[in-house]
Amino acid sequence: MSVMKMNIKNMKTVWGAWICLGLFVPTACSDMFETDSTSVVFESGNRLDSPNDSLYSIMGILAQIQRLGDRYVLMGELRGDLMEATANADVDLQEISRFEVSASNPYKMMNDYYQVINNCNYAIAHMDTTLVDYEDKVMIPEFAQIKVIRAWTYWQLALLCGEVSWIETPVLDLEASLKDYPQKNQEQLAELLIEDLKPYIGVRDLNYGSVDGLNLDKVFIPVDMLLGDLYLFLNQYADAATAYYRLIKERELTVTAMYRNAWLDISRKGFSYFMHTSGLSYATNEVVSSLVYSSNPKDYHPLLLRWSYNDKAFIAPAQSFVEDMAEALYVVGVEGKPTVSGYCDGDLRGQAVLSGGSVIASAYGSMTLNNVAATYICKFSNMDKTIVTGGSDPENEALGGLYLQRTLPLYRVSHVYLRLAEALNRLGKPTMAFAVLKYGLNATTIENPSRVKQSERKGEIYTDFTEDIFADNVGTATRGRGNGIPYDNEFYIIPDFNTETSAGTLEDSILFVEDRIVDEMAAETCFEGNRFFDLLRVARHRNQYPAYMAKKVSERFGENAERMEQALMEEERWYLK
Repeated sequence: MSVMKMNIKNMKTVWGAWICLGLFVPTACSDMFETDSTSVVFESGNRLDSPNDSLYSIMGILAQIQRLGDRYVLMGELRGDLMEATANADVDLQEISRFEVSASNPYKMMNDYYQVINNCNYAIAHMDTTLVDYEDKVMIPEFAQIKVIRAWTYWQLALLCGEVSWIETPVLDLEASLKDYPQKNQEQLAELLIEDLKPYIGVRDLNYGSVDGLNLDKVFIPVDMLLGDLYLFLNQYADAATAYYRLIKERELTVTAMYRNAWLDISRKGFSYFMHTSGLSYATNEVVSSLVYSSNPKDYHPLLLRWSYNDKAFIAPAQSFVEDMAEALYVVGVEGKPTVSGYCDGDLRGQAVLSGGSVIASAYGSMTLNNVAATYICKFSNMDKTIVTGGSDPENEALGGLYLQRTLPLYRVSHVYLRLAEALNRLGKPTMAFAVLKYGLNATTIENPSRVKQSERKGEIYTDFTEDIFADNVGTATRGRGNGIPYDNEFYIIPDFNTETSAGTLEDSILFVEDRIVDEMAAETCFEGNRFFDLLRVARHRNQYPAYMAKKVSERFGENAERMEQALMEEERWYLK
């Protein structure tokens, strides 16, 4: 039995005890989110009418949502085109990777999602939002974040299952009650969640200071990020762009040149920057929202590091993805000079292969662990972790010690900008969307007609990047495809659409740019839990669901690609029902 199975069953048992008592218990299994009190219990019917109550309630919910981390990544990546289960993986993971999930597969159990939702419902029903301190409704920020967490959890559930039981009130016998509630499909749920979240736009962000060495400002999900995703799924592009822009403007988010990998020159003998994965660190400005975990070895931690960076790895990069990254155009530039000094191949956000043949790993790397040569996912080993002194992991001797995963990023700055680009492109602004990838959105870019068609600037708020706070924005592609990308006028361009009098059609350009955005999402955010859902959205934009997804995902099945493409045209394979 895998550790994941044990955790799911144990959580079900604990939850069963909670709901049978009719209690909301925020301290059980809460590890780093435990407060000083060990005896806080909210009885059914009691009001949560103090800031302390709201603290306990939201900490308890965060403790539950921690346990969705592994599944969030696996279900978002193993069903996409970037990751696959290896021959070492247990049958449960292999079933997910092959889209043949059996009824007994523990990842098909959705109770842990409904547990989070039910705890949110309890807090929402009992929190006294009228409590005032100097005319400030002090409980509203916590109330709003609980609504956002419930909406995020509901949305993950809908993306996995296709439809959900819509429950707005706390229930005691959750499992028996699911069938008694109305079923909502993805479109219906997205509309419901949007209406539920809109009143909380602009509500003050939460920050409870530092716990266990981590500042808690990033454990919360921005309402505008989730609203943008919901609007984008519904193809409501202007609303999506507006939501993303509000988040960008409010938090002054920029795609900086700091987190990029680049060659020194065309010789590929050395690199000037090799720190893309350092942007995954919780403490960086690159991370917008993240799941966080305790430094205590006895507490719950994700298993992704064990499953990936291991001579008996369970999960690995899809070979087709590795090949695509190796073949990607790289444009060599000289730092600080607007020139192209040469071309070579390879997106360095995957791995860097020096001219002598040695490999420097970033998201993944071709290497030998315990005499086993393979291409291993390294991204999780580059995230925040604690090394347990004197500890060891008998299931992963390749690490040479016991490493505990501390964070799993949900959203990064590049996510926000790439999804803004997705919306801008579908709004008929392909040059502005492409500028997110190639140049970076700032005054220099958007006021240059050779970079952004001035006809695409129609005064909408989400096209205004003229302020100084955006001056350092760079193109996301420069993070792995070269400092010369902004100055290349031969290859990394929109075909036949570079001037106001071009012959290319707008639709041609939108599709071309969308393909580049999909490629960029793969390179920039691979293995972080997004890919399946990114492909789902784009398929809906193109009105090619599930054909677009089937074509993309089938590529990782090699000689069986054609057979899998046909099999994946059956929509029921995409959902856990």
